Amino acid sequence: MRGRSMPITAAQIAVAEAVQHAAAHDVSAQVRLVAGPGAGKSAAIEERVRWLLNQGVGAAAICAVSFTRASSLDLRRRVHQFCAARGHVDADQVRVSTLHSLGLRLLRAAGQLDAYPVDPLVLDSWETENIFDSEFGHAYTLGKVRRESIRREHEAFWSTGSWAPANYIPPVPPITVAERAQFSAFHIPRTQTYACVLPGEIIRQCVSLLEAGLIDPLALLNMEHLIVDEFQDLNPLDLCFVEHMIQRGVRVFVAGDDDQSVYSFRFAAPSGIQEFHAKYPGTGAHELAACFRCTPGVLSASVALIAAYPAPGRITKHQHSLYLGSAPPVAGTVHRWRFANATLEARAIAESCRDLVAVGMNPRDILILVSNQRALGLQLTTELTNAGVPFEHPREEGFLDSKAGRLTLALVRLVCDNEDFVSLRTVLGLRNGVGVGTCHCICEAAIANNLNFREIFYNPIPAGVFDARSLRALNHARATCGNIAGWAGTDPVNTRTASIHDIVQDHYDAPAAATWDEFYATLPAGMSIEELRDFLWADTDEQQITVIEAVLTRLGTPIPTAGVLSPRVRIMTMHGAKGLSARAVFIPGLEEQIFPGPWRQPFPGLVLEAARLLYVSITRARASCILSYCQHRVMNGAMSNQTASRFAAHLAGAFVGKADGLTPADVKQIMADCANL
Repeated sequence: MRGRSMPITAAQIAVAEAVQHAAAHDVSAQVRLVAGPGAGKSAAIEERVRWLLNQGVGAAAICAVSFTRASSLDLRRRVHQFCAARGHVDADQVRVSTLHSLGLRLLRAAGQLDAYPVDPLVLDSWETENIFDSEFGHAYTLGKVRRESIRREHEAFWSTGSWAPANYIPPVPPITVAERAQFSAFHIPRTQTYACVLPGEIIRQCVSLLEAGLIDPLALLNMEHLIVDEFQDLNPLDLCFVEHMIQRGVRVFVAGDDDQSVYSFRFAAPSGIQEFHAKYPGTGAHELAACFRCTPGVLSASVALIAAYPAPGRITKHQHSLYLGSAPPVAGTVHRWRFANATLEARAIAESCRDLVAVGMNPRDILILVSNQRALGLQLTTELTNAGVPFEHPREEGFLDSKAGRLTLALVRLVCDNEDFVSLRTVLGLRNGVGVGTCHCICEAAIANNLNFREIFYNPIPAGVFDARSLRALNHARATCGNIAGWAGTDPVNTRTASIHDIVQDHYDAPAAATWDEFYATLPAGMSIEELRDFLWADTDEQQITVIEAVLTRLGTPIPTAGVLSPRVRIMTMHGAKGLSARAVFIPGLEEQIFPGPWRQPFPGLVLEAARLLYVSITRARASCILSYCQHRVMNGAMSNQTASRFAAHLAGAFVGKADGLTPADVKQIMADCANL
């Protein structure tokens, strides 16, 4: 791994990179790379692109895809910088996007997007809930739960090709034929008007056209090589899409780890990476087994767990920590604690965090991962507050969750792309006094009168189309669009901050504008509007850090040694921590009633997925992982006896009774290990 310092030796790095390069340079038509946590998967992908360019493959003929919009932006930045630094001046022509964006690109090239006024955007979760679901519910007088259930049933079908797929739990009462018809009647004109799509439907449309022999991806995209990151997260229709690419001659490099498949609620199919080499004879099969992230003690606990709960068809791994043979070796620590009650458990964690911070650990280097926020969150936050530990909670409202944040994101997106119809709808609907009914009425009038939704924000409004309330809302939104019409994505944010303040205050009030001012004060001076958009779009702290560090590097500003984000211990969900790492990780609540918990217990497949989720959580830790459970806890308002999780017996060590947290000697050992990471 480039950029790593001692104690991992140059010889160790050379051996690990040789394995990465063997995979990256494989000439097979299809290549499968299995990469455990912290094994250098991204480095292998970067090298794969560089090697293809060296082989004479045109940059525009290479496409890489990652799971989310933010992770694809991060991968794009890494690939382009890595290849450009090695002399490839055309590196920025390598396409790096989400799989949905690739599908849209294929449909665009095939002329299949003519129903939309511009290339549609995939709605994020906030937009799906607050725009699509809200208007659908308003149109048919559906409550929040019911309208979401109807939409989720369609997404399940789009993702799997079945109305009743595995891992889909139908609502009670079941969705009716009439409700499906209502969804279809609403979905098509609404998404066409707003130039948007829901997750899953684009790949479904691509597969339908490919199966009918109506589109040829090679001819349309001039694509020769496809690189798919996080292959274990693809659903059955995604896998079918990749299969059609292979059948038509695209050479595919897939990378991932079936042990990190934790998205069954999105219908992810780990069988895709497990069976890839068997499905495509002649596949080059590689494994990155050397872990740069986890110390041996941490890795041993995670490996013991996953060995005890292997998924059907699990790929055999040969993982080992490079810190075992580093100079000096770093063993790392795993603590397994048992407490009499939840108060003692939370207090021990809080005081341990306090003591680690007191001797110099950055609070951001500490993660507390929870499987059940309702059962664990309040006790933890209470004790962290009592201990004086700065923290952020997963339910804590960040800037993007605020009114000012969503409006700011819509504004900067429009500056970067004034044909972003979804952001126009967001600006319209976020103003005080403008509800879902008004927005629905405006959209219905636009549909009925054959109006382009964007044009009603920029061109003269036809007479007699909109009622008085709709006109007031539209005129306010039009004024906002006019205020930002002369801005550019390259503009420094500091030249526009006062205007953003005024727009937010005009939409809401002075406190909302103050929220923007407080957030702006945390940004680097000189950040551009486009960089602000990428920062707001980021899924994780690590992605935000990458954006900020890129800004500072561009500006020639030194990166602070203490980091670029505020120093706070992070309480996160297990799913939310995927892709992150920390020096010390606490995982409380390892009780059968909480994890795997009652909703997973009846389903063996979900229990196995819970084991993988715990495996992922443990491997977020670099130096130390502290696992715990308690024997008594208040559940549903009553004190109840708790049983250790079935996973607790398979964590490579014994749990010990505790009444407090880390001892001074424990803290000293963790800090000594951290000093050698």
